[in-house]
Amino acid sequence: MGAEDSRLDEVFDNLLTTLRNFVKENRITHDEYRRAVAFMTEVGQKGEVSLLCDVFIEVSVDAADNSGRSGTITTIEGPFYVHDAPMLNSPCVLPQRLDESGPVLLFTGTVLSSKGEPLPGAVLDLWQSDTHGLYSHFDIPKNEAPYNLRARVTTDRQGKFDVQTRLPAPYEIPKSGPTGALLAALQRHAWRPAHLHMKVEHSGHRTLTTQLFLKKDPWIDSDVVEGAVKQALIVDPVMHDDADDLHRRNFSEPYFTLSYDFLLEPAISKAA
Repeated sequence: MGAEDSRLDEVFDNLLTTLRNFVKENRITHDEYRRAVAFMTEVGQKGEVSLLCDVFIEVSVDAADNSGRSGTITTIEGPFYVHDAPMLNSPCVLPQRLDESGPVLLFTGTVLSSKGEPLPGAVLDLWQSDTHGLYSHFDIPKNEAPYNLRARVTTDRQGKFDVQTRLPAPYEIPKSGPTGALLAALQRHAWRPAHLHMKVEHSGHRTLTTQLFLKKDPWIDSDVVEGAVKQALIVDPVMHDDADDLHRRNFSEPYFTLSYDFLLEPAISKAA
């Protein structure tokens, strides 16, 4: 038996034992069991498996997988990640519609090793909602705005990145399906505070998956994904409204700036 098979046996046996004990301890009736099965069937039929698990379980996976990790704090990936976003070199503007709404956000920073050394050629895989809380490929049809506000950005020779995007907005996760029905039954709202997603990668280092949350967001203290918001990931973009500055940048409205550095932990060496 291979290592993967052994791991599967161990994890599945533990899961089964936990579920059986849960049924006994909570005296689950057959009617409740059938309702749970029907609910999970509907979750699958409505394509909400990732949504449901990411709302209620992924925080625990993130905590277990990154326990004791150094560098920038991690948090969940969420259900709206898309592989193979366009590759761009810094400085750059994220792909967006010609009439993209919302304040401009100038997002800068440096990717560093755990020793504080700049990492040139690091890749920031960035994705976010638009100013209405909508994601490309999910809420925005791909043919209408392919990879809208998504890109993989390569840092420069000093490990720096300079990205022009839009200020994200808070949004409700999809709530017309079974996940929303469960939240309603639990008397919980479906809101996520405004945030930027990113995966940060560099050869010889562990990939970092995290989010940055906007400080003044009304949902910052009550994210539907309980535990996803962490103090070190809360940021406060600075607004700029000087008329001369706006004219110089050819901006018609006030814009925001945000600077954040990412520290990557060395890759975990695998025993031979």
